[in-house]
Amino acid sequence: MVKRLSARHTNYTTVYFSLTAEQASKLREAAKKALVSESEALRRMLDAYLAEVEKRGLPSEPYGKMRFKGYEERVVPRTIRKEQDSRLRELSERTGRSISELVREAVEGGSAE
Repeated sequence: MVKRLSARHTNYTTVYFSLTAEQASKLREAAKKALVSESEALRRMLDAYLAEVEKRGLPSEPYGKMRFKGYEERVVPRTIRKEQDSRLRELSERTGRSISELVREAVEGGSAE
């Protein structure tokens, strides 16, 4: 038997990205403060980040490889909307930056409220 997903669930996809311990903590605290899941907090942060990118334009060059000094990097799965996933992939291709870099920037500059 095939389980059918409701329309509510078909609009989402899971992405894997890396965050520093500090960024993971910031995401956790933003979710706690807004009384939502970490995935919902990330979706809100990404909405704000993508709106800001549309307003100010794309960065001219990639950041390149980042080394985390004094922080342990951890890979986390979170559920985002398919539209956000496609916009992140498009930004990644156009800028040469990884999706993890884009998500870290969104977490650094955003709030979940």
